[in-house]
Amino acid sequence: MKLLNIDANAKTVKGQKRGYMTAVLYLAPYTASGVNLCPMAKQAGCYEGCLNTAGRGGIAKDRAVFLTDAGMLPDNLIQRARIARSELFNNDRDAFMEKLAKEIKAFIRKAEKKNLTPVVRLNGTSDILWETIPYGVHDSIMEAFPEIQWYDYTKVYKRVMRPLPANYHLSLSYSEANQKYALATQTVTHQSNINLVVVFRDELPEEFMGREVINGDESDLRFLDPAGVIVGLKAKGKARKDSSGFVIDSHPFTVAA
Repeated sequence: MKLLNIDANAKTVKGQKRGYMTAVLYLAPYTASGVNLCPMAKQAGCYEGCLNTAGRGGIAKDRAVFLTDAGMLPDNLIQRARIARSELFNNDRDAFMEKLAKEIKAFIRKAEKKNLTPVVRLNGTSDILWETIPYGVHDSIMEAFPEIQWYDYTKVYKRVMRPLPANYHLSLSYSEANQKYALATQTVTHQSNINLVVVFRDELPEEFMGREVINGDESDLRFLDPAGVIVGLKAKGKARKDSSGFVIDSHPFTVAA
């Protein structure tokens, strides 16, 4: 069982044109593995429209499904692999981290052979606070590999207000499914230059919340985005029909001055 997916999706492979090779870790989101790996998913309302079931992850022969703690998922090899990786992470953290480090070393060698810069995203379909998980004598896996640029999207807005490893870039993900969450993320955004990622149902607007909107679907290299912008994404998979407030087609709540 491999942990890392290396430029095997249409979005991350776009980064090769800019000189980067991307490795992504896809785990079972929310409570699908029996342990909640997305602590803000319920509050942000993103678990139903999660990209976990977009693309091949949502395809199952004869529409077969199996039950998880998060409900029903398509019964396919992709979903079963994500659950298996998550169970290893949940039940044998040391073995998981050793395997992850081994695959990262191999990934670095692979990128170097192609004269590409290796970058890693560990929360492909999860929202784990990786900066708090030690590896060996290191405070985090990022610290163990300082030569690599790491990045993630997160809905845990408190993370972006705390010290992070110098080589770890976070973008904050927005949702209006919960007014408290929407106001909290707006407040954090107003107080910093952190970029806010917003999923739009239709065309991307030129501005949102007074900030320029850039097209986040052109690549997944969020650490290259200019600071202080809105990263706009088009709704995909189940998110196209989302009505929770995770997908935006109206003006956001306004933070009082």
